[in-house]
Amino acid sequence: MLQLRDVLFVALIGVLPFVSAACSDATSSSADPRLQPPLVRIETVERSVQSERSFTGIVAAHVQSDLGFRVPGKVLGRLVDAGQTVKRGQALMRIDPTDLRLATRAHEEAVAAAKARARQAADDEVRYRRLVSASFVSAAAYDKVKAAAEAANAELNAAEARADVARNETSYAVLLADADGVVIETLAEPGQVVNAGQVVVRVAHAGRREALIELPETLRPAIGSAGRATLYGSGLTGPAKLRQLSDAANRLTRTFEARYVLEGALADAPLGSTISIQIPNGRSAPALQVPIGAIFDPGKGPGVWLVQGETPRV
Repeated sequence: MLQLRDVLFVALIGVLPFVSAACSDATSSSADPRLQPPLVRIETVERSVQSERSFTGIVAAHVQSDLGFRVPGKVLGRLVDAGQTVKRGQALMRIDPTDLRLATRAHEEAVAAAKARARQAADDEVRYRRLVSASFVSAAAYDKVKAAAEAANAELNAAEARADVARNETSYAVLLADADGVVIETLAEPGQVVNAGQVVVRVAHAGRREALIELPETLRPAIGSAGRATLYGSGLTGPAKLRQLSDAANRLTRTFEARYVLEGALADAPLGSTISIQIPNGRSAPALQVPIGAIFDPGKGPGVWLVQGETPRV
């Protein structure tokens, strides 16, 4: 039978492992840096007014032409490449002119036939005029012949006009540049059948360059207001002036297209280059600016930790 002394000894022996384990856990916790509270740097945040905002866009030409053939046909050759400098009147692309030439020939033959009919009708009118003056035919018969001569002459004029149109269409088989500039894009290749009016070449006209950016609904600077342009990657900067601000928002992005005329060192900036425009904010309401590393987002929205009071407390 166990005495009281033996019972107390057993109880102490049973408790010792738990005490040892607790001490071990406390020691390991203090030694593992992953379980320690992170050290952070406290920074005082003050209200400030953001005087400028920056928007990124691309360099575009003041005028851009989307060129296409005025008649349908099969493309035979593309005579320019994207990025190539072209002159006004230079051939850019051509289509098969065979059908156009045949149509022109058909209209020219129709003109020849109309001329023969008009000549015959005119001769009949002269003869009937003499006969009616000699009272050999009635005035009604002469009026009928005269009307036929006038109709034949009108048909001749119409046939000649159709022939002129056909000849013009034959010349449309070659697409010409409408101004000096740079080819931005080619949208058709040899063998492709294109419709009349389909855009096949885009040409940026030579002249001043513009920065094309998108502005939010909350910012609408005045036309003619100044900005500062910076060309990405080169470090070149220059003044910019707002020339155009769209009155209709993009239905997808809800932004407004703005065009800034580039001046100074950026007046000849490469087309399509990335450019940023710094413009006045337009608002004086102060805002708090915090470092991006201070933003905490546990999945329920972004936030920050605040240390307040005389006794620092989070």
